[in-house]
Amino acid sequence: MAYQSIGRGSAANDGTGDDLRTGAGKVNANFVEIYTKLGNGSALSADSFATLTGTQTFTNKTLTDPEIDGSSGIKSGSGQNLKISAANQIVEIRGGGSNSGSITLNCESNSHGQKLIAQPHSQGVTNIQMLPAGADSVLVSRVSTDTLTNKTINGGANTITALPNSALTNSQITLGSTGMALGATVTTIAGMTSLTSATITDGTMTINGGNISAAGTIAATTVTATTVTGYYKLADWKTLVAASSDFADFKSRVNAI
Repeated sequence: MAYQSIGRGSAANDGTGDDLRTGAGKVNANFVEIYTKLGNGSALSADSFATLTGTQTFTNKTLTDPEIDGSSGIKSGSGQNLKISAANQIVEIRGGGSNSGSITLNCESNSHGQKLIAQPHSQGVTNIQMLPAGADSVLVSRVSTDTLTNKTINGGANTITALPNSALTNSQITLGSTGMALGATVTTIAGMTSLTSATITDGTMTINGGNISAAGTIAATTVTATTVTGYYKLADWKTLVAASSDFADFKSRVNAI
């Protein structure tokens, strides 16, 4: 009902205002409106009433599409957690404009914070991210520097790039008694007692105190420039003969070998 104003006339006792009965009816109707709004129609409610500027505590109230001033935020009682009880146990932070829904967790001084933000609409992502189980820990990210413990990486299902050989626990192999780093090249190998199916090209193989043996034939095209203690290569003999002036000179050169 709209407020009903009592007609008082244009001037005192000019006879143009409401009569007493009409005026009393308007007063009565206005009070019925108030008593119905703030009570049961015949009596006012015993509860206190909230005002726009007053400080009151609401109990058992349902807020439909409320707007809360973000300057001071929502606060819980002293020493109490802020509890939100959703009927389906889901608290939804909605996005808008060009921004995805996000939650910012501030430091204790509220001078800086870290933001959890959803993927943009263009990604079309709807999934569940579950926090890890186990003891208290710290999440790792793509760019953080961390040491992982008790993790198993499936080599067939993952690709590990830029892993230097030096970072491996076993970063070298041993041939005979010669250690060789992975990816490195060695030209001398010591301590070998057996060599099978080997081809040595453009180099010299020196065997001290042992024999050259083979199940098949040692071809000159396979064993190249070989030095065996106590033996002289045919090409070197030819060079020695060509350089000798006579047999005495030849003997002298042979003794000098």
